[in-house]
Amino acid sequence: MPGLRVLGDPLWVTAFAADDGLDVYQVMENMGHRGWSLNGLQLPAAVHIAVTLRHTLPGVADRFLADLADCVAEVRANPGVSTGMAPVYGMAGTLPADVVHQLLAGYLDLLFEV
Repeated sequence: MPGLRVLGDPLWVTAFAADDGLDVYQVMENMGHRGWSLNGLQLPAAVHIAVTLRHTLPGVADRFLADLADCVAEVRANPGVSTGMAPVYGMAGTLPADVVHQLLAGYLDLLFEV
């Protein structure tokens, strides 16, 4: 799909990133509104889908690609428009690694407090 590139070996890794400034996190969010469960990745900003047996059913891959094309077109037509959580993914990727580690350590300390 123009503007998107597959990361890694598509046989084992099903992730894609945008090459031309497209907000891949907003694409992910828009796909979620269409019923697709995708995960955001960072460094590089990318989106991952865990392919399961249900994804191999007839017509599912075609529907995914059609929805992806529509979502990419929506994001391109509305640059800078956010519908919810997409900016959080992008902002987290800009934080220094030590800040992220401190936040995660604090979260885990609270989560597993005895």
